[in-house]
Amino acid sequence: MMKRFFFFPLILLILGSCSCDPEKMMKGMVWGLNKMAGEGYFPSEEILEFGEFERVEVNMNRTNVDGKNYSYVQLRFFNGKNPNLQYNQENIALRCAELYAQEYSKIKNYKEIQIVFIQSDPINPDNFAMNEYSFNVQDLLKTENPTL
Repeated sequence: MMKRFFFFPLILLILGSCSCDPEKMMKGMVWGLNKMAGEGYFPSEEILEFGEFERVEVNMNRTNVDGKNYSYVQLRFFNGKNPNLQYNQENIALRCAELYAQEYSKIKNYKEIQIVFIQSDPINPDNFAMNEYSFNVQDLLKTENPTL
């Protein structure tokens, strides 16, 4: 029991005395998560800038029901400011899916990519609009000339 109490202050002293850069620590954690989840798990800045989105969430799901594999990657984009989102939303969703399929190293483990655009009301955040598009991963990987 005494040994445990001896190591605890020692660890605190070592961690407390180092001058850690929080930004480098976050980059290291993101790098580690990227290595575990697969390279390109987090959407690139190019995808976020394409629709001028505030943020993105990535959800992954793989299930087997009666021997059939149902798997998808869902990208939820919030509050895009690109004016083309009003008139050309399906093409923007396709472009985001193509870019993500090219970047994510483990995309072949999934059958489809779902792109969800969520636009919230700035006055009342409880009000929001949501549009969802689904694309087959194999079709996206076969595309030689991605949508511009």
